[in-house]
Amino acid sequence: MVELTWLETTAGLHATPRQSFGSSSSDTGVRSPSSPLIRMRAGRANAQASEHDFENNVECHTSSNREILASHSVEISSVTRRDRQRGPFQQHLPMSIRGIVLVSVHELPDKYRSIFPFPVFNAVQSKCFQSVYKTDSNIVLAAPTGSGKTAIMELAICRLLNCLKDERFKVIYQAPTKSLCSEKFRDWSRKFNTLGLQCAELTGDTDHTQLRSVQNSQVIITTPEKWDSMTRKWKDHARLMQLVKLFLIDEVHILKEARGATLEAVVSRMKANGSNVRFIALSATVPNSEDIATWLGRDSVNQHVPAHREHFGEDFRPVKLQKFVYGYHSHANDFAFDKMCTSK
Repeated sequence: MVELTWLETTAGLHATPRQSFGSSSSDTGVRSPSSPLIRMRAGRANAQASEHDFENNVECHTSSNREILASHSVEISSVTRRDRQRGPFQQHLPMSIRGIVLVSVHELPDKYRSIFPFPVFNAVQSKCFQSVYKTDSNIVLAAPTGSGKTAIMELAICRLLNCLKDERFKVIYQAPTKSLCSEKFRDWSRKFNTLGLQCAELTGDTDHTQLRSVQNSQVIITTPEKWDSMTRKWKDHARLMQLVKLFLIDEVHILKEARGATLEAVVSRMKANGSNVRFIALSATVPNSEDIATWLGRDSVNQHVPAHREHFGEDFRPVKLQKFVYGYHSHANDFAFDKMCTSK
């Protein structure tokens, strides 16, 4: 009869056959170990083997799940990256407004996009984009208040930077009031600082100690009266006059007011003595923009051709105005009342 002897090794319990002589048992099969200690050790070994197999299965499933999740994460990350590049609003933007195709800020080089904190230009800006950023023609723009005329001037500055590269230049911005000049100085100093442009404010409050910063600045923000006093003896500032390449006129409708003569003299002086100066004239209330376009001319060479003109009505006003007409009873003469209404 053959018996199995249970031997304890480092790998566990193993059964080895052994020849048995003189055994009275009639069993010819394999007998289980009779010792309780051996049975306990055998059960512990089987439990450890089952646990090891379970861990291997879990690890296999975990690794496969990781591969699946990794593949999905690659797809998700690629989609997220693509959506991030396209922008949060770019997928659902209207293609056109009032028949004007909207222009994305991605039409500009990367270094200029930080100036415009929006994904697309509005209808007024998109309509003027081609003539302002793609050409060097003089521009006369009449658009309602709040329609984004400041971005038109910023596009003209970007055009100048893109064309002149490393050449020296001066940009003159004229506004009728000192408060508007101060506001524009704070805004543009922050925006154009990333492009390496330095802004300076030149008004009646500027003293002689600040003139050095004005000379070293590329963007000069001033009023018509102050610039008139600076350039009246233009031969003393001939070098400064030759550096002016862009002349921005805000609120050009003051030409019809008492201060309009000063603005007209300044612009005429820059046209006569400047070196290929580009003019951008903006207004919200000018009624005869075609006359101003004829006066400015297309450029320094084609003075007989009117400047490029864009006129936008009240439909493009971002905040609609409601107009009401109230009548009242008057005992005065109708002819005297009519004369009073038409005298101004």
